[in-house]
Amino acid sequence: MKENKGRWTIVLLTCRDPAKDFRLPLAEELHLLGHKVFYIFLKRRPVVIDMDNSQEKRVFSIPKFLRFMRHNFRARKSLLFVNSTNLVFPAMSRMLRMLCGGLWCLDMHDDLLYGRAGLARLKAQIAQTILLGGSDVVVHAAPTLKRLFPMSRHLGNASTVTAIERSSPDWKKILILASVDERLDFDFLGAAAKANPELRFEIRGHISKDDSKVKKKVDDLTAAHTNIDYLGPYVNSELPTILGAYAVTLAPYVVGSPLTDYIDPLRFYHCLNSGMEVISTGIPKARDFGNVLHCVGDYAEVGPLVHGLAEGTIARRNSGSTASVYNWKNRAIKLLDIVSGEASGAEGLPA
Repeated sequence: MKENKGRWTIVLLTCRDPAKDFRLPLAEELHLLGHKVFYIFLKRRPVVIDMDNSQEKRVFSIPKFLRFMRHNFRARKSLLFVNSTNLVFPAMSRMLRMLCGGLWCLDMHDDLLYGRAGLARLKAQIAQTILLGGSDVVVHAAPTLKRLFPMSRHLGNASTVTAIERSSPDWKKILILASVDERLDFDFLGAAAKANPELRFEIRGHISKDDSKVKKKVDDLTAAHTNIDYLGPYVNSELPTILGAYAVTLAPYVVGSPLTDYIDPLRFYHCLNSGMEVISTGIPKARDFGNVLHCVGDYAEVGPLVHGLAEGTIARRNSGSTASVYNWKNRAIKLLDIVSGEASGAEGLPA
């Protein structure tokens, strides 16, 4: 990949809290590559951050925000919008395109329908159609998304985490780093814990306050198994401390589900880059990594695998070199290559 030499004005739209947003590091790297970058947390009162002065946040009402956008970006040359708002703001996205113009890139980091059914799915499909119709290029994360969006281009996820030294690793503690939702195989995790009472399984991740069903599953799981603990959510700045406390992580995803067939979990990148051994159920993205991690087909494989890794009778698979590949600078350069190819020949856009 060659670094793009043209200078873009890049507006990254997100619907996630910056403290937890996996696209903020992408905005930071685009800025470090020499582009003018605005990171916008789109909500009822949008927050605008000029990455030239990332500590300063400007908060607007919706009308003032639209005026600000039109005044600052309309008819700008080399203007790129990276739309990472899921399906939350389709009408706002189209309005911004009408007001500002520019090249629009839709961030299809997951199957954004998220397993919805009935009326909720219909509404989500309409929102997705609106967003696709207002985009010049679509980038996807997991390669399986190419099946759903044949014209999309692969971008992939990454991590800011680098190798962590663990002088005395505790192999008896296993990290489950997750967004705690229906993608987590609670039965698999419970069975693995029951079969290995000498191991502790510690869950770190966010549970949606509106998801009472998942909250109950977590409560039931920790009540039934004294060696499973839920330790609460985390923010990105805490990752090095959390990851440094473990030698191994388990990703007990549900297998054979639309909820997991199209995901590209950030946890894989965080944990691999930090130097941990990664054990995962066999979702497509886990198998896509090849021999960098361990795939298991049954809960009974977890205990012997962990003990074998601890004792050195099973070879470790993580060489610790992934951080040189799975980092956001590489993803930023790749994104610019993609959009520059789309824009080539268009007047006023970097080639």
